Amino acid sequence: MDRARADRARPGATRAWAYGDTEPWDVTRTVTNAITRTVGEGGSPAAGVRLQVDDVEVQETEARTQAAVALLVDTSFSMAMDGRWVPMKRTALALHTLIRSRFRGDALQLVGFGRHAEVMEIEQLTALDARWEKGTNLHHALLLANRHFRKHPNAQPVLLIVTDGEPTSHLEAGGDVFFSYPPHPLTVAHAVRELDTSMRLGAQTTFFRLGEDPGLARFIEQMARRVDGRVVAPELDDLGAAVVGSYLGGRGGRGGGGAAPGSMGDWFGGRGSWVGD
Repeated sequence: MDRARADRARPGATRAWAYGDTEPWDVTRTVTNAITRTVGEGGSPAAGVRLQVDDVEVQETEARTQAAVALLVDTSFSMAMDGRWVPMKRTALALHTLIRSRFRGDALQLVGFGRHAEVMEIEQLTALDARWEKGTNLHHALLLANRHFRKHPNAQPVLLIVTDGEPTSHLEAGGDVFFSYPPHPLTVAHAVRELDTSMRLGAQTTFFRLGEDPGLARFIEQMARRVDGRVVAPELDDLGAAVVGSYLGGRGGRGGGGAAPGSMGDWFGGRGSWVGD
């Protein structure tokens, strides 16, 4: 079910210009704003009017869709050990910057998940030191993501998961963390249950698989098929562009949580791949 809310702009509707906007200016409204401001400041329009940034209004020319975005980033031992820590943080910063500058109506939640998961502000995540703890608690991360989606029932849920390992820990009923390697069937079942919940909430889901581990590849491909999601296997240098590209596609409510597969070469710079296409 498509839970996106697309607010089709009324003919002639305008809004204040924001950094990154590419819509055409509404010249009449912009000049009117400048004249009104000049008069309010005690000036005379007859003496000339100077435009200021706050005067500018742009035309609403397309449907505007709000999205509730959850970026889940693996902060487990292996991410630090295999040199994926800095690319992960750069990816989160790139997505945060894009949403804050261009899609300010979207609600972004960043979740780091190692042995347990936690919601993080961008400053906290980018300053996070490598965590040398074992455990990949996808279950807890999905619990937090689904809570975020429920807080924004009128927005299109977009679920982006960056990981290099199968789930090896989950939350138990009392709040304790259960850990097992290799992954315990119960841990996998907990993660699957929460992913199913994301699907019922309407989330467009994309997994970003880091590394070439065959077991991880099989697990993620099965999870993605279960929820009609996508799997992307980018090189580390292209992780940020891959996540941003999938967000831009998923926020529009298109199936599979990503832009058209044929366009991914532009985001990856020719590297990385969609899996299963």
